Amino acid sequence: MKTKILRKTDIVLITGFLIFAVMFYFIFNLNSQTGDTVVIKLNGKIYEEISLNQDKDVDVYLDDGTCLNTVRIHDKKAFIIYADCPDRLCVKHKPIDSGSYINDIIVCLPNRVTVEIINGGKSKNKYDVIIKN
Repeated sequence: MKTKILRKTDIVLITGFLIFAVMFYFIFNLNSQTGDTVVIKLNGKIYEEISLNQDKDVDVYLDDGTCLNTVRIHDKKAFIIYADCPDRLCVKHKPIDSGSYINDIIVCLPNRVTVEIINGGKSKNKYDVIIKN
């Protein structure tokens, strides 16, 4: 039985695929796991930014000391565990994480509180659409 020896072009092709696979891994996996931040906003302004890597409960208060919502960050997921609003739809919302849909966000509309995960660190003001009259 005759054994086939890899030719020079075969070795170059295999090496190219391996380099591409390693680059693909680093570009898509490492960037999404390192700098994810949970951004909590009250009335459209940033209330607090917390790393998704730490477990923490954040109470969102009005200026008069009224607790509106409690946001829990646990196991690299963010969700609302308490809401002062009548319907509490935000509490029933599934937890969001860095692997969630793009721009997945939890909104407590009566309290004007939003919870969002920003990949890669600090949030920036981004507009999807600007409508002018």
